[in-house]
Amino acid sequence: MKSIPKLLLTLFLIQPLHAGDWTSLFDGKTLNGFTQRGGIAKYTVDEESILGTTVPNTPNSFLCTNKDFENFILELEFKVDPRMNSGIQFRSESKPEYKNGIVHGYQSEIDPSQRAWTAGIYEESRRGWLANLEKNEAARAAFKQNEWNKVRIEAIGNHLRTFLNEVPAADLIDDMTAKGFIALQVHGIGKKDEQMQVRWRNIRLMENPTPTDLKPANKFNPINTKDIVPAQVEVRLIQNGFKFTEGPALAPDGRIYFSDIPNARIHIYDPTTDKVTVHRENSGGANGLMFMPDGSLLACEMKNRRLTSEIKGEIKVLAETCNGKRFNQTNDVDLDGKGGIYFTDPNYGQKEDIQMDKECVYYIAPGSDKAILVVDDCLKPNGVIVSLDKKNLYVGDNGANKIRVYDIEPDGTVKNGRDFAKMAPDKTNGGDGITLDEKGNLYVTAQEFVWIFNPQGNEIAKIKVPEDPANCVFGRNNILYITARTGFYAVKLNVGGPK
Repeated sequence: MKSIPKLLLTLFLIQPLHAGDWTSLFDGKTLNGFTQRGGIAKYTVDEESILGTTVPNTPNSFLCTNKDFENFILELEFKVDPRMNSGIQFRSESKPEYKNGIVHGYQSEIDPSQRAWTAGIYEESRRGWLANLEKNEAARAAFKQNEWNKVRIEAIGNHLRTFLNEVPAADLIDDMTAKGFIALQVHGIGKKDEQMQVRWRNIRLMENPTPTDLKPANKFNPINTKDIVPAQVEVRLIQNGFKFTEGPALAPDGRIYFSDIPNARIHIYDPTTDKVTVHRENSGGANGLMFMPDGSLLACEMKNRRLTSEIKGEIKVLAETCNGKRFNQTNDVDLDGKGGIYFTDPNYGQKEDIQMDKECVYYIAPGSDKAILVVDDCLKPNGVIVSLDKKNLYVGDNGANKIRVYDIEPDGTVKNGRDFAKMAPDKTNGGDGITLDEKGNLYVTAQEFVWIFNPQGNEIAKIKVPEDPANCVFGRNNILYITARTGFYAVKLNVGGPK
C-alpha cells in the first residue's frame, strides 16, 4: 500500500468539511484532538463516552478541541449528576491578553437544577446570561433528569440557536465572537469533596451547513380569540364519584394529576386509556399541584398546612412556616421560570392554631429553603399563575370575586398590584383556579363557568360546566381539563396550553 505524503495528509485533515458532511469530534476511545484548560477536573474515556469528574478546590475545567470552528451545527448527548452544573462551550477562546488565558465564550448550559435552563446560552467569563429559558416552558420541560439528553447547537454568522431533545431552546443574534473552539465544561465545586460526574457521547459536527441542514424557523400561527371555544362545545364527564376535585396538573408524560381534597387522595388520569387511578393516599388534603422541570410533584397540602415536593415516592417539605408562623391552608402553586415558587395561603375553615395575621401569597426563591411574603392585599388569595413572559403574577381573590395582577421584580418580589378582571358583576365572592393558554389568555374558574380573559383583562368567552368548577389546566391536543366538585371533566378547544 502506498503511503500518503505527510504534507498532503496534513492539508487534507485541515480542510473545511463540505456542506452536509458530519464528522465525529470524539473517536469513542481516546481524547485525541482535545486539550484541557482551566482547572484540573478529571477527563477520561469510559464506555465510549467522555467522563468528566469533579475535583475540589479547582476552578472551572474545560476539555477543548484543538481546532476552531466558525459556522457549524454541533450535536451531542450528555448525562449529568443532578447535583452539579456543566456546559458545552462553543466559539470559545483562551487568549493570554484576556484574564491570563481564562476560557471565555458562548456556552450551551447544562442545568439539572429546578431552574432548568439547560440549552440556554450563557457567556462564560464575560457577559453572563444572553438567552435564558425563563420564558420557554417547553424547553425547560424537555430536560430528562438522570437520562441521556441530546443538545443541538446551530452557529451560523451571528445567529445562534440551541435545541434540547429536539425542542427549540435559545435563539440569539449576537456579534461578539465569530469563531472559536468547542469545549466540555466540568464546573468548579469549591471545597466540596463529593465526587460528581458528567458524560458526553456521540459528539459530531457539520461545518458550513446549507439552509436545508438547519432546523426550520419557529412559526407563529395567530389564533383569533373569538374562535377559542368551538361553536358546538362539549364538556365531557370523564369520571364522577369524588367528593371535591381540585389542583389539576399536566405531567411531563401527558397524564393529568388531580386531587380529591376531602378523601385525601391524588389521582392520575391517563388520556391514552381514559382511565383514572390513585397516585397517593393520605395526601394531607392536597389541593393545588404542579410539576417541577425535574419531574417532582409540588403539592399544597391544605390539611397539613405545608408545601411539599414528591419524586419517586419520597416526600420533602419545602415550606410550612414564614417568619416562624405556621401557614393557614396552602392552596395553589406556580413556578416563576427560573426555579422560584409562588403559592397562596388562604383560610377555608381552619379554626385552631391560627398563627398568620392575614391570608397571603408567598415566594420561595431559587436555592432558598425559606418562604417570603409577597402579596398581602387580597381578602382570600386562591389561584395563582405567572404570565407567559414571566413579567406578571396573577392572583385570584376569592374573597372579592376578581383577579389581581402584579409586576414581578428580578428577586421574585412583586409591586404595583392592581385589579385585572372581575367575574360575575353581581357576585361578591368567587374565583378559584387559574390557567393560561398559549396566547396568554387567562382561564378562571368561578361560579358555574370557566371565564376566559385576554391579556388586557377583557372577557372574550366562557364555558359552562355541569358542576361549579374549582380549577382547570391544559393537557395535550388542545384539551382543557376541569375539576368540578364531584366530577373530572374535559373540553376540546381551538387553542392549546403554553408550549
